[in-house]
Amino acid sequence: MRPLTVVMYHYVRPIEGFIWPKIKGLEFDKFKRQLDYLSRNYDFVTAEDVINSSKHMQPLSSKACWLTFDDGYKDHYRYVLPELLKRGIQGSFFPPAKPITERSMLDVNSVHHILASTSNLVELVEDLNLEIRNAGFGDDEIQKLWSEYAVASRYDSKEVIYVKKLLQYALPEHYRNLITSILFRKYVGLSQAEFGDELYMCVAEVKELVQAGMHVGSHGYRHLWLNKESKASQKSEIERSLTFLNTVGARTVDWIMCYPYGAYNEETIDLLKDSKCAIGITTEVAVADLSVHHPLKLPRLDTNDLPQ
Repeated sequence: MRPLTVVMYHYVRPIEGFIWPKIKGLEFDKFKRQLDYLSRNYDFVTAEDVINSSKHMQPLSSKACWLTFDDGYKDHYRYVLPELLKRGIQGSFFPPAKPITERSMLDVNSVHHILASTSNLVELVEDLNLEIRNAGFGDDEIQKLWSEYAVASRYDSKEVIYVKKLLQYALPEHYRNLITSILFRKYVGLSQAEFGDELYMCVAEVKELVQAGMHVGSHGYRHLWLNKESKASQKSEIERSLTFLNTVGARTVDWIMCYPYGAYNEETIDLLKDSKCAIGITTEVAVADLSVHHPLKLPRLDTNDLPQ
């Protein structure tokens, strides 16, 4: 066995930074306590350690732990980076390129904040269905969407899953964008452009991560469900994300892919091999084993799976 505990983080901020308390993030003091716990029980490894172990069988500690941070939030620059530098730990950061370079907001984050801004999920579903109806969908079509997508998950109710899936991929892109914009303005009270500029790092801040010795890898360009895209679209996503990595000074040979939503298919794997990708990390919940798991399909633990 060659175990590797890969820990996945998203929002990390002080408690007063959670203006929308229902956002599923990690409060900064809990993050620091978790680092204390991990320091006592594991040995932190770098992205380069993981790549070298995978490619060249270089041994890792039997208690190896690798920290990964998804989505390019400004939280990571403001709070996570200084804490990791203070402790001498390297983190691996995976920002999607589009919100960083174009200052736009990802659908996934728009949906997070719409959901976090309401206490009445039934009303939100009704508003969503009204907008779908205004877009020309009939009641039978809406009922079919509800039957297919309103299925509770490990963490979320059927109403939450319905809103997430419809606004992230189930509706045609044009309608998704329009309806998300309407609901965001209604529930959050700001435009997506205003909100997104404060939510994500800028290019200069991502460059600072690299210069500080952190690892920056790919999280796609537009943060798409790659398994729902054509091979040509996936290829474009990968190429555009590598252009971004080059821009910020990150490595583009033996690089690391963090799959948006944990979604990929065998076409993705083939494209990554062709693009000299060394490691792919998923959202499958497990401790990775480099002697068993495919290097482009490594599982991770969520921060909530470990003591805080």
